[in-house]
Amino acid sequence: MSPMSSRPTELALPAAALASLRGALTAEFGEDAAARVLRNAGHDAGDAFFQILSSDAGAAPAGSTGSAIGQLSPDAFWRRFSQLFYSRGWGSLAHFDVHPGIAVLAAADWAEADASGVEARPGCYFTTGILANVLGKVAGGDVAVMEVECRSRGDAQCRFMFGSPDALRGVYDLLVNGASTENAVAQLA
Repeated sequence: MSPMSSRPTELALPAAALASLRGALTAEFGEDAAARVLRNAGHDAGDAFFQILSSDAGAAPAGSTGSAIGQLSPDAFWRRFSQLFYSRGWGSLAHFDVHPGIAVLAAADWAEADASGVEARPGCYFTTGILANVLGKVAGGDVAVMEVECRSRGDAQCRFMFGSPDALRGVYDLLVNGASTENAVAQLA
């Protein structure tokens, strides 16, 4: 009999499976509903990603607030965080601070993106849910995530901006009114 593991069981799927799932949900329920469903499912899946991150870091056990992970240096944390996704085939994430309280994760090879680039808007909904959950657990509070560039709509990379819900709401409002991502971030107080 093998000992019980605290790590979640993992399953490898072709990256195209996420695009197929997004396409099926969109065809059945419409784009907005598909986005909500995938984001919510990603958020729920974030619990397992956090558990793996905690285990890989030798830090907080399942069900903790993530404070031990939060004690890592920023460089060590972002290396571990990026490795979590890279080692599972999601892609190579790079972290950038862009404004006090707002940062970006960027990947030119993100697996959830549909590289055909024909979508009208960013489409890595499952990822935004996962990131919001995991980063929120690490931060010990709510973290909002918004994809501001996506290979699914023809951008060179996927860029996930994250920070407090209020800060990202401010960026979103400026983006909706035509500001570029960089101008929207620069206009924040």
